[in-house]
Amino acid sequence: MGKLGGGVFRHVFGIEHFIRSLGIHCLPPGHVGPAPKHACGREHTLPADSPSNRVLATLAQGGPLPWPEQLERVELFARQELHAQGAGASHVYFPTSALVVLIQTLAGGAEAPVALVGNDGLVGVAAFMGTGLETNRAVVLQPGWAWRLPASAVHIGGPDGVPLVRAAVGHLLSLTSQISQTAFCQQHHNIEQRLARWLLTALDRLPGQEVAIDLPELAPLLGVTAEVLAPVAKRLGAQGALVCEPGRVVVPNCKLLRSFSCGCQAHAPGMGH
Repeated sequence: MGKLGGGVFRHVFGIEHFIRSLGIHCLPPGHVGPAPKHACGREHTLPADSPSNRVLATLAQGGPLPWPEQLERVELFARQELHAQGAGASHVYFPTSALVVLIQTLAGGAEAPVALVGNDGLVGVAAFMGTGLETNRAVVLQPGWAWRLPASAVHIGGPDGVPLVRAAVGHLLSLTSQISQTAFCQQHHNIEQRLARWLLTALDRLPGQEVAIDLPELAPLLGVTAEVLAPVAKRLGAQGALVCEPGRVVVPNCKLLRSFSCGCQAHAPGMGH
């Protein structure tokens, strides 16, 4: 985990230094203000359901979006790869009901999930940084919907690009916080705490109170086997903290589930549940 975290942090801090060199003040992690109350009524300002994506909602607070005609609503499917590590992304995605996992691949071919992106952020952040190449692989974990924008439509030069870069950097720093918390949690907390934290983190990026995932699919995201995870989930289920059904995990009471979680999730920026 040390090698993985170090590589990610070096990339993130390198980008932050680049942004600061342009004289742009970086927003704090998780800075994605509330959705504008009347955004849906503006013509060519905000797509109809984009307040459910916090980055688009924040950008819309500063005025019309620079590419209203190029945003299109698309359906994302489970296991769909949105971009590869070390390659340029053809599109930027702003999820509204889909959940995407970012995966880091090491030189030996080993993979590790490092962060989740849902309606809190965007996928394809390199387009906003001017770097071109993505540092991880993005795969759809929960199918759903997103707004898609051609990467070629993103222009960060001049004063009009400042809000775009600020929003992207705020999201990037939030990802950094999530990655470091995940690394710490994997090292120091038990499986019950990690399961509760992961579900709460996912739900903060999704509408509703459920995640479309099976336990065998969830287990490797926590670094354990399905055989190890099953009794832990059963124990939390007996306490009323979650309900495991085929193809989904339902959380009827987030407050109760949080009582089983570790402190990592409670201190994560932007936690809304």
